[in-house]
Amino acid sequence: MFDAFDFFIDAGEKVKYVNITFARGDSYERGIVLKDRNTKQPILTAWDEVYFTVKKYHTDHDFKFQKRLSDGGIVYDGEGHYTLFILPEDTNRLAFGEYDIDFEFVKGDFKRTFAGVMKLTKEVTHQYNE
Repeated sequence: MFDAFDFFIDAGEKVKYVNITFARGDSYERGIVLKDRNTKQPILTAWDEVYFTVKKYHTDHDFKFQKRLSDGGIVYDGEGHYTLFILPEDTNRLAFGEYDIDFEFVKGDFKRTFAGVMKLTKEVTHQYNE
């Protein structure tokens, strides 16, 4: 069952590589759906944990920030849809540019990871201007 799923962003097209772009210091919300490869229906698995991890480079030991299902940074609606919430304070102090990211879904010893890039663009109204 676990091998037969695909990763969808905002319930749209299937992706293998996740690209996210938004202005540093902005709020960001993104829908995530795992669908059965054959039926195309959302998978209703209650994952033990879901991680969204941001690092400057994937080889770095420390992450810049991380969101988890268990800490409310990722929310599950019980019907196969997850929502990632990035808050302004998550990116306010990060440099502009690209960061390596991944979503990792964990159920017992099984893990499935979808990697990508998050690009933080320029902002004009900084936190200290607000």
